[in-house]
Amino acid sequence: MDQFIQYLYEYEQGERARSLGFMKLEKKMDKIEIQIYAKELDEVSGIWFERKDGTHYIATWENPMVEKEEEKVNEEVKEEQKIEKIQRQDLSRLPRKEWRLANNNFLLHGYYNYHHLLYIKDGDKVWIGVPGIFHPKEQAAAESFGFPEFRSMSDFDVELEVDEKNTTEDFGYWCRQVEQF
Repeated sequence: MDQFIQYLYEYEQGERARSLGFMKLEKKMDKIEIQIYAKELDEVSGIWFERKDGTHYIATWENPMVEKEEEKVNEEVKEEQKIEKIQRQDLSRLPRKEWRLANNNFLLHGYYNYHHLLYIKDGDKVWIGVPGIFHPKEQAAAESFGFPEFRSMSDFDVELEVDEKNTTEDFGYWCRQVEQF
């Protein structure tokens, strides 16, 4: 993502009400610059962003109670997110059309190296996570086998045995969305 422009909408009771302007995100080296061009936002007291992995970012300028807001958001995320270590045979609990994952070469490689997979339920979405390291060659392999998103180990609250992780590399999970158990 070098540059991304998206319309900014006002929502009322979960329904899009009207357009207020647009947001521009631009990646510059190791930073992301966000510009908001909007009308009628004079009473804004803060802003909230959410990444694809569920991480939240909050900035407030009228209320210095940011830490309490962050705690509230983190509690909500923990309630919505369920992470479970599973074995390859547990894939049979998925809907039949997902069973083919049990023979996915990338999944098998990660499973046999680290002896587990992750079942990640985040709100109404479910993901299967294959343990591995973040490296350009591994990224190319993961994407070609249908696991396009890498999530760092720090994104998950999972206890792992010594043989279930790699402590010398950028360890995490290559994830793919699936239908629920």
